[in-house]
Amino acid sequence: MPAPAFAQSPAAGEDDEPDRVLFEADSVTRDREDGPIVAEGDVRAYFGERYLRADKLIYDPATDIVIAEGNVSITDANLETAFAGRVELSGDLRDGIAENFSALLADNARLAADSAIREQGARTRLNRAVYTSCNVCDRKGDAKTPTWRIKSLRVTRDEERKVVRFHHAFLEIKGVPILYAPYLQTPDPSVERQSGFLPPNIGTSSRLGFNIELPYYLAISNHQDATFFPKYTTKDGTLWQGEWRRRGKQGYHVLSGGVIDAPNAPEPAPPQPGRLAEESTPGVRWHLFGRGHRDFGDNWRASYDFERVSDKEYLRQYDVERRGDLRQELDRSKTNQLRSNARLEWSNPQSRLSIDTYLFQGLRTAQSSAETAVQGLGRIDDSSTTPYVLPLVDFKHKFKSKFAGGDTAVNANIASLYRTEGIDSQRFTASAIWNRDVITKGGHRFNLFAEARGDIFSYQDLDLGTESCFSADAPCAEDFAGYNEIDSTDITTRFTPSVGVEWSYPLTREFHGARLFLEPRVQLIASRANQNPSDIINEDSQSIEYDYAGLFDYNKATGYDALEDGQRMNVGIAASAVLPNGVSIEGSVGQQFRLQETGAFDPSSGLGEKNSDIVGALDVRFKRVGVENRFRIDHDTGSIQRAESIAYFRSKRFRANVGYVRLNEVNAATNQVRREELTARGNFKLARHWTVGSAWRLDLENNRTVRQDFSIGYEDECSTFGVTYRRDRTRSANLAPDNAVLLTFTLKSLVD
Repeated sequence: MPAPAFAQSPAAGEDDEPDRVLFEADSVTRDREDGPIVAEGDVRAYFGERYLRADKLIYDPATDIVIAEGNVSITDANLETAFAGRVELSGDLRDGIAENFSALLADNARLAADSAIREQGARTRLNRAVYTSCNVCDRKGDAKTPTWRIKSLRVTRDEERKVVRFHHAFLEIKGVPILYAPYLQTPDPSVERQSGFLPPNIGTSSRLGFNIELPYYLAISNHQDATFFPKYTTKDGTLWQGEWRRRGKQGYHVLSGGVIDAPNAPEPAPPQPGRLAEESTPGVRWHLFGRGHRDFGDNWRASYDFERVSDKEYLRQYDVERRGDLRQELDRSKTNQLRSNARLEWSNPQSRLSIDTYLFQGLRTAQSSAETAVQGLGRIDDSSTTPYVLPLVDFKHKFKSKFAGGDTAVNANIASLYRTEGIDSQRFTASAIWNRDVITKGGHRFNLFAEARGDIFSYQDLDLGTESCFSADAPCAEDFAGYNEIDSTDITTRFTPSVGVEWSYPLTREFHGARLFLEPRVQLIASRANQNPSDIINEDSQSIEYDYAGLFDYNKATGYDALEDGQRMNVGIAASAVLPNGVSIEGSVGQQFRLQETGAFDPSSGLGEKNSDIVGALDVRFKRVGVENRFRIDHDTGSIQRAESIAYFRSKRFRANVGYVRLNEVNAATNQVRREELTARGNFKLARHWTVGSAWRLDLENNRTVRQDFSIGYEDECSTFGVTYRRDRTRSANLAPDNAVLLTFTLKSLVD
């Protein structure tokens, strides 16, 4: 049995009672009462949160020195472990000298040296040291050359300043020296963040020439930091970029921006047949992104989210996108419109009030003449006719109905739109909605609902017309019943009550080991017809994506200006099956039937006629293979109006997916065009650490390649490396196609 022993060491901190070192070993001996204590055989020593193991340990109370020999390991409060052949320590196991030293630090980082000196419990000096975060042994436990390591004559690990300093250091990749530095400093592996350079992004492209982005991270305080990532290009100079972040108990703020002065923009490429001539865009160009909020008490919050650029081609020219906390599910920097928003919000469990303002920036430019002819659209965003919203007020209050049960909600919405040149409008909408679910003993589910809604619309400058109501013949103001030619104003009101009931009957059962599910649904809605007259301008409901998921929305309009009216019935059925062999099938199909047509939707949406298009979905999955489909079929011709399909395969070495999109619709108001695309993406694992990948996007409508990516990458436990070749065939009057090569790498714990 191990024999315990106790020895006193000097007092620690402000406590007058001395701390104790506890020894535990196979044998503990002491020649005389005031002599050294000798512990041998699986020795363990404890001092507070520090823990030592060795084959032999000698402790002399007179000098308060501990000498440990043979397979020595010391673990501190941070669970970092140091190893040595022999150490000489102070009595509290904090300071000392070690021979044949090595240490296992946070994030798999390792330090090894011929000798090490520990000072004041916060600084370690090493001679002839090696540092890496890579594994130094293979799966069998045999030694291997790490992917990267730093060899240095002297290394100082300063735990107070949280840095590791290297003097006369060589960086080796797979054992080959590639870089020498007389002095090098990196963050200590134990810190979450510290100021320093991050891995660069290196590339070359036909638009920018050679370019390199060298980020520098600045840890300002515990609650704020910043990143500077200037991007140098041989063709346009340097794009100066940065991002600042601040987070506190009451809110957070993120601001990002960039600016470049490109006085010597390259000459545009010669015009090609069927394409518009290109124009260069010299001068100062910039972008600003931001997002944040501030809480005031428990109920109030002020927030903002803005994005502005100097010109329409800037984001694509320099491949600028939102990063980090600014990222969004929909990256509008890759779309045709930027949106800035400021909001004041009040809420409690039953109510919510929000006051918003919106400012839009359109990015659509002239397409090639050939593309314009094919698509039938050639719109360019005009800032003078792009509306800004000041304000948009929305109020909702929910409460339980004592009269008929269920839930009741009262809503109010105010919107004011203004244009520099065009129609100004104001709208007020108020509604009361009642909803109740009833489930019978037989499993039938009934949902009863009713709504009373009223709208008031006011318009000014009707004679100017806008993109939402202008025709080739005359301004839409001539269709307004109350149109005043003197001041070009109009006021229109609308009151629409609606009632409805929805029935569904979910069924499930086991059948020969298969789990089956079936749910038919029928929804009946009645409301006043002809509630979308020509003297109501559709500003906020111009686009709708009609599919099975929205089939049972009793008002399918996406905003307030349009209103789904009339008497209608939505019918659908959903089914699924999970078979014993692992195959799962899910499907749904549905359609809307109306007593009268409605003008709430664009004809290309598939809604509005007495019989809507047929919508549905069909998904099939089996282990690593699956196909997902969404479709919309014309009810008259049976042709596919909209199809979205994706097939995927996943295995240990190969992952791939193929997507197909077909939109057989044209909507000039929203710039929707007839579109048919095929996308494919795949990654193949060549070896344990090597992967190759490719991505392809084809425009089947115009029979051209939109974009191609080819990449090869390496990743192990301590590093990543990747090379990507990209061909971007999209173009406009000021932006030519681009061929680019991008190089990225990361050495974990060193530059990460």
